Parts: sequence; C-alpha cells; structure tokens
Amino acid sequence: MLESCADQGESLRRWIPKAAWSVIAMVSQGDVSTELPLLWQVCGALQELQYRVTVLDATTQESEDNPGLQNLLDSAHWLEDAPAPVMPLHIVPARRGLSRLAQLASQDHPMPLQPLGHLFRNCDVVVLYGSAHLLTSLLINSEVRPLLAVTSLRESVLEAYKNIKNLLLQARQLPIIVPVITSPIQRAENLARTTGRVLQKCARIYLGCNTEFMTVRSFQQHKPVWDDARSLVLRLMANAAPVVQGASTATHHKTWVSGISVMGAR
Repeated sequence: MLESCADQGESLRRWIPKAAWSVIAMVSQGDVSTELPLLWQVCGALQELQYRVTVLDATTQESEDNPGLQNLLDSAHWLEDAPAPVMPLHIVPARRGLSRLAQLASQDHPMPLQPLGHLFRNCDVVVLYGSAHLLTSLLINSEVRPLLAVTSLRESVLEAYKNIKNLLLQARQLPIIVPVITSPIQRAENLARTTGRVLQKCARIYLGCNTEFMTVRSFQQHKPVWDDARSLVLRLMANAAPVVQGASTATHHKTWVSGISVMGAR
C-alpha cells in the first residue's frame, strides 16, 4: 500500500476529529446574586490557568440589539473557514441557540453540541450556564458534572435538591455542590458546610446517591481571590467533555471523556 504522506497512519489521522475545546457547566437556579459572582470567579480561575473562555449564557435571550448564539448558528456555514476572534473571555447570549441544540438531543442526536465545534475553535473552555432541564438535554451523553451553587437559605437548599434530583433522574449526572461562603466570619463558613452536608444526606437517603461538595468564598479577600475557585476549576476540568471541530465528519463520533469522581466534602 503506497502512501503519499509521511506514514500509513497519516491518512487515518485525517479522519479522526480533533478536539477543538472542552465544555463545563453551571446550573442556573435564578439566584443571580450568588451565581454570577461565582461564575466570574470560575472564569477568572480558568484565565489564571491560561485558558481562553467563552460563556454561553442561557439566561439571556438573543435579540437584534444583543445578538448571540442563535445568530452564530444561522451563519455557521459562512463561519466555518473564517478566522475566529481570539478573546480571553467572551460572553454570548444563548437562550434560543442552546434551546435549539437541545432539540437535537430529543431527536436522539449523539452529540447535540457538535454544531458548535468550529464556532469556538479559538477558545479553550466553553462554560454552559443554564437551567438543569436544559443542561440534562445538552450533556446527557457526557460525564460533565455541572456546578450547583447553593446558599444556606431554605429556598436555595430546596431548589438545589430539586435540581440534583432532575440531573440524576434525567441524565444520570451528579453535580458538584458548591455552598457559597459570603462572609469572612466563622459562622458563615459553618453554615456553608452544614448546607453541603444536608444536601449530601438528602441525596443519599432519598435518591440513593453519593454527592460531593466544595465550599467557595465569594467575598473579597486580602489573599488572591481565586484560591478556592482554582480547586473548583480543577475538579470541573477533570470532568470536562471535548467537542471536536469538524462539524460534518465528527457527527457520529462519540468523544466524551469519562470524568474522575472523588466523593467527600472539602
């Protein structure tokens, strides 16, 4: 068998889709005062690790004055060969676009995020920020473990438990629970840890699963503000899923990576 390239394996390698970027996720529960500061901490920690980050924000809808993911999807065939802008952090309104991709999952598409492969090829990490229902559709074939922020307020704990249940039953996914410490006083830290343990216990008793939690300080600190977030980001990236660049050749290639789950509290 004669080959014009360097070795016989080169022809095969051309057919193997290359990972363009990795995807992680964060559940939106409607508590923007808690979630958005944590989301920016996560993005900041990713940038500290030299990742170029795009946030696909499903809580914000695309419009004529505020174009976003839906517009990119409509122009995808024009953008495939165009040079993508290089940005350290890019926030994209994505409610309609991600809902559109979620419909692919309802049609048994093995990789509903595949149409995004070439759109963010100059990005290293894409953060999906949306409801648990949306994320279960988009990530159902992956081992991604969404970040689930929670406070000690009763409403927050109940909503978090509901979303843990939805993620588990609909997509067999367990989120990483993040009780947020909003104050430097010891009582705030104790409340956050208690909140994490309560959710762990409820999940174990009523859902039959073992969850993990990691506390994160969201208040301004004298030491580097990304200390807690860095540990969280490393855990999220351990369960990140690669999305390949070739939109046409990779449609039927399942390339989700198996994540690493470490149970217990931090």
